[in-house]
Amino acid sequence: ISKDGTYVLAPEHDAAQVQWGGDWRMPTYQELIDLKNNCVWTWTTMYGVYGFVVTGKGDYASNSIFLPCAGYGDGTSRSNYGSRGNYWSSVPYSNYNNAYELSFNSSDPSTSYCGRNYGLSVRPVQGFTK
Repeated sequence: ISKDGTYVLAPEHDAAQVQWGGDWRMPTYQELIDLKNNCVWTWTTMYGVYGFVVTGKGDYASNSIFLPCAGYGDGTSRSNYGSRGNYWSSVPYSNYNNAYELSFNSSDPSTSYCGRNYGLSVRPVQGFTK
């Protein structure tokens, strides 16, 4: 819980903020839902890695990002590299041992939650939340 009592990570616990500084941060759960619902997702291979090119719609149609299937860390091993993408949000789920995530394989993305002991990818975003 952040200092103001919300369920978004405080800056000192936000991996993107700690590593990159400035106004970089991890996306909120709502931002991951918006990305999932309001963009065109195209399965592709880029530089030999499977993943999705995610392209905005309407006024944002010229904006896109590539989200690779980087898999996730599980203790001392890496699982599902090249076949799954799992990305953290900054929002804890339930008892704080879990957090919301965006995940996908070659099918459409979904949102769920995962144990915070797993090493999921972080896709930093810029700007402050409202």
